[in-house]
Amino acid sequence: MRLSVTALISIILLSVPAATAAAMDLNSYRAQHGRAALRADASLAGLAYFHAQSMARRNSLDHAGFKTERFPMGANAENVSFGCSDQACAIRQWANSAPHRANMLRKDVTTYGIASAVAANGRQYWVMELGGAPAVVRVVTRGSRQYMQTAAPRRKGSVSAATSAKD
Repeated sequence: MRLSVTALISIILLSVPAATAAAMDLNSYRAQHGRAALRADASLAGLAYFHAQSMARRNSLDHAGFKTERFPMGANAENVSFGCSDQACAIRQWANSAPHRANMLRKDVTTYGIASAVAANGRQYWVMELGGAPAVVRVVTRGSRQYMQTAAPRRKGSVSAATSAKD
């Protein structure tokens, strides 16, 4: 069976995971502004998912828990929104807001995670976590004992949330 080049490209494009397409949207936006591409990070995506679920459950758009939960786990900045049905729309919303745009274009981030959740009323909430901190889990040796440390030590003043990180 011979496939045309167009058919082969279509098959390849259809087999690319949706997360890759979303990464290309964010990274294309960053490239347009002279910024390096970010690497998708499962830990940050998990943090984004749980916050999106929390906002959907509470029907509330906020940064609740950013400083106490997600920042210590490696998120340096956070964007939240609602109303979009896909990631590309959420990224466009953030690109049209100066504080959100600044987060997406930060030079000090290297990773990101994005997720959404739908509330009972049908409203879709989106969260993007941006990071670049040391590994979330690492082994620390104190004397002859080793411990797992889950929160990386953070630099004072390095927190950023799009509108505010009021918690």
